[in-house]
Amino acid sequence: MKRTLALLACLISVVAAEERPALYPFDVTLGGTKAEMKEGNEIFAEVSKPVAPDAVLALEKEVPMLIVNAFPCKEDGTVEETQAAAIIFAQNVKEVKLDATMDKKKLVPGTYLANVVADGKTSRIVFVVATPDQKPVVNFSKVLGFLKKKAGVE
Repeated sequence: MKRTLALLACLISVVAAEERPALYPFDVTLGGTKAEMKEGNEIFAEVSKPVAPDAVLALEKEVPMLIVNAFPCKEDGTVEETQAAAIIFAQNVKEVKLDATMDKKKLVPGTYLANVVADGKTSRIVFVVATPDQKPVVNFSKVLGFLKKKAGVE
């Protein structure tokens, strides 16, 4: 009986671990808002509120190496090829500010697709950077549609 219960507990933990989306294997909080996978969206997690250019990106635990690549994109998800990706690299951290880029440039207001790499895994998020006086509407449906079309997923 004890063996059966132990086996059942292991099986439940494995199934629960597999339910995590492949492109969001760990939680990311940006500007105090946790990124969430929305139903029908398996491509990225969304940060539902706009963030400041110096917002804090936080993980659940400290990691030996954290890499963030944030790509500016149009509202439809097309990456802005004329703008360089923002790259953040930090060691032994649980959180980092968005303005800690390697080139020391702040993220300009707009929409960003980001890869957050930690512990050998990558969580993909999408977010909007806004100035305090801006009240942008955060709607990532165009981004999702573009990326699904590009990936051949409908």
